[in-house]
Amino acid sequence: MVNMSMPTTSPRKPHRNASTTSVRNPMRKPVRKPVRNMTAAKRKMYRRRRIVVGIALLLLIMLAIFCVISLSKGIAAIGKAIAGHEVTIVRQPVPDPRPVGLTPHCTDKDIRLELSTKSQTVPMGGSVELTERFVYEGNSSCLIDASDMNAVLTINSSEEVTQGKQATKDNKKKDSKDFKDASKSVDYLSHAVWRSDVCDMTLRPLLMAKGDHFEKKITWNTNSTSGKGCTADEDLPKVNRGTYVLRIEHKQVQGLHSEPVLISVQ
Repeated sequence: MVNMSMPTTSPRKPHRNASTTSVRNPMRKPVRKPVRNMTAAKRKMYRRRRIVVGIALLLLIMLAIFCVISLSKGIAAIGKAIAGHEVTIVRQPVPDPRPVGLTPHCTDKDIRLELSTKSQTVPMGGSVELTERFVYEGNSSCLIDASDMNAVLTINSSEEVTQGKQATKDNKKKDSKDFKDASKSVDYLSHAVWRSDVCDMTLRPLLMAKGDHFEKKITWNTNSTSGKGCTADEDLPKVNRGTYVLRIEHKQVQGLHSEPVLISVQ
């Protein structure tokens, strides 16, 4: 008898979901590519490059530090120089284009001499400061010496000046022919009780041009140089009380002198 029962078959295994097979485990480490081994020559080459770059960076840093320090010192030095010194601006006269040897000497028409003092009274044994001033009034530049050797400050007693003027007038009346070329003023240089040229001094030439002026200070210590020659001020005798006539006369320029100034020694 034939068995008509159906043959048994194994049940199908369920198909795996494609999505489940494609999802990777997040805890799983990625697979690294194998590192290629460098040769010894390449390693030496990279090492040399790093050393060169490091030295270059070090030099740049040192140069920057040096520049900063130098700049700081320079600024500090300039600040100290400005703080410790006063800047004085002085007008410099335009030099004459002609050679000095061809520049003429000044005349009494080119220069005006002025003499002034702050006080016309001084105690006996005291000192008085005078200001001597050269003012140019010419048309073309000229040379003049402003030293005390030639621009001489003279101090005469007022009695001597008065007597000298009177004697000059009397002599002119007696013989006008002999005195027609005589000076109209007293000989201040011969009768001075004090004069600035008793000692030898260095010349002080000035090149004067339009708009120029020059001034200097002179101190009289109420003493007398008459008959003493070149002597220190502390060794000179003091003048007596009275009125004195002060005037500047230039020995090299005829007719060039200042107006007299009176000072009373009390």
